[in-house]
Amino acid sequence: MLTAKYVRDNLDSIRTSMQKRHLDYPLDRLLKLDEEWRKLKKETEDFQAKLNRTSLEISGLKKQKKEDEAKKLIEELADVKQAIEKNSKELAPLDKEMNELLWNMPNTLHESVKYGKDESENVEVKKWGKTDKKIPIGHTEILEKMGLVDIERAAKTAGARFYYLKGDMVMLEQALARFALDELAKKGYTPITPPYLLRREHYRGVTGLGDFEDALYLATNPKEAKKEEGVEDEELFLIATAEHSMAAMHAGEVFSAKQLPIRYVGISPCFRREAGAHGKDTKGIFRVHQFEKVEQFIFCKQEDSWKYYAELIANEEYLYQKLNLPYHVLEMCTGDIGIVAAKKTDLEIWFPSQQKYRELTSASNCTDWQSLRLDIKYDEGKERKYVHTLNATAIAIQRTMAAITENYYNDDGTITVPDALVPYMGKKTIGR
Repeated sequence: MLTAKYVRDNLDSIRTSMQKRHLDYPLDRLLKLDEEWRKLKKETEDFQAKLNRTSLEISGLKKQKKEDEAKKLIEELADVKQAIEKNSKELAPLDKEMNELLWNMPNTLHESVKYGKDESENVEVKKWGKTDKKIPIGHTEILEKMGLVDIERAAKTAGARFYYLKGDMVMLEQALARFALDELAKKGYTPITPPYLLRREHYRGVTGLGDFEDALYLATNPKEAKKEEGVEDEELFLIATAEHSMAAMHAGEVFSAKQLPIRYVGISPCFRREAGAHGKDTKGIFRVHQFEKVEQFIFCKQEDSWKYYAELIANEEYLYQKLNLPYHVLEMCTGDIGIVAAKKTDLEIWFPSQQKYRELTSASNCTDWQSLRLDIKYDEGKERKYVHTLNATAIAIQRTMAAITENYYNDDGTITVPDALVPYMGKKTIGR
């Protein structure tokens, strides 16, 4: 995991990054804890060394039948043992608080990230496609009218922000998944179906649990529920994205430099409690608690990560250009990047009913943030380094279905199937 020494060695860049992020992270508290911990640790080690030396000396005196001298030293050792015990008790809470802070320390931002306070200061770097289409109703109304989604019954059986897909929407869902997998497999990405559950110990390695834990669904095993509370290693969470399972896949492993890069494309359902804010997108399939996503993931050498960051974004654009969906590309400012990424780029798709772009994909270079926590390294010559990890959405399936519904909606009430998906759908039109 991340160590206090790593923080001390990179203190200037970490402090600058914290300021740019507008985060109230207690860095000075961490440094104070580290100072106290090292002082106590050194003192304890000195006491332990004295204990060991004196124990050997006592043993020698006893062999020489010098019982009085041995007894005197034994009495002195009682104070040393007491001091060791006292220090150990003081070290434990310091160690616990320090580790908690280290686990949740944000990544150091890349120098190219634009300074900004919030999402309003993100930078548009590219536009693609035509945005002149207008429609009077949104994807939810269209799909409900066509009988392709049932929100009401899903609310009855599962609650808000769930849905039943029906008919051609199910086929479109599967077509998008296979389209993305096929295209990325051609580019050298190995398809992965990951576990849909992840242990807490690995989840805190791939993302800062902190507030994010409130967005996760905890899967409780009835047998484990009988165990003593606080046994965290047995806790399993439903994954919020395939990225998390793929990142943890090689925890504790060491690659050779020749094995890198390793490219994966994972497909999985994603489960998130906090799907929206302030009543936004409460209906439909855009912002939901359960959705499907195809995700790109790369493990690489440190010096190569920015090259592969560009590759992941290019892959996203390639897929959405093949689908002929208009989009723009945004680089996130310092105030709108989660703690895991050193840099983040979003791709937003045009929604004709709203006459604005909406978020569909995100690409992140996490540098060594995840690998430090998951202990994933590679050997290059005589040096052992931590890999860099990168992730990017390939296809956010439900949101892409919503975008297709609106951008390909026809005046006669049908939906044209994008050319790239016709081979998978076996038809050119939905609703006829």
